[in-house]
Amino acid sequence: MRYGNRKHIICPAWLEINDLMKNPFKNTAFLFGITKYQKLPEDSGTEILLSGRSNAGKSSALNALTKNKKLARISKTPGRTTEINFFEVEEGFKFLDLPGYGFAKSGHSRRKDWGPLLGEYFEKRQSLKAVVVFMDIRHPLKPIDLEMIELCENFDVPFIPVLTKSDKVSNNVCASTQQKVLKETNAPHVIAISALKGTNCEKLGKILLKYVDG
Repeated sequence: MRYGNRKHIICPAWLEINDLMKNPFKNTAFLFGITKYQKLPEDSGTEILLSGRSNAGKSSALNALTKNKKLARISKTPGRTTEINFFEVEEGFKFLDLPGYGFAKSGHSRRKDWGPLLGEYFEKRQSLKAVVVFMDIRHPLKPIDLEMIELCENFDVPFIPVLTKSDKVSNNVCASTQQKVLKETNAPHVIAISALKGTNCEKLGKILLKYVDG
């Protein structure tokens, strides 16, 4: 029998599984946006809330995490999005993208629209498993960031401080800022990432996957 010229048959399903193993967030897709608690989908599975000040690099981080540059729209006008946007990573696992808080001009008037929704969401939502607090590494722990962390603590929701734009500072500054945030928040993890270079995005993904049910 001749084996030297045997043709290997590659199953498309195997390729898809291999891709997902390399990037579990590969198939993340936008579902819808809401402004009222009554519009939330069924309270089941795992939901991770993505929060952060305007221009903190949250959208860029989501795009880097999923390796999809077009997934989260990066607006030149920070805070333009005013709905809580749902992204499905896989069945039973969703990201909720919170509007950038603290944005200029219409900030207060817009925030009153989704502020009550957020409070009700923290109080009632069983599928909320964790909150990612994105902060520009050059401007961490602003009062509004601390408010979000306090909200998590009040409702016993795990939170992960993520310092974005780590490529903008030196390694020494990056390390010292991580230690500062770790000390002041008592968080189990403080991650410094760069969406531009992809630094630690995979590490962040592995931490987030630990909160997925089942």
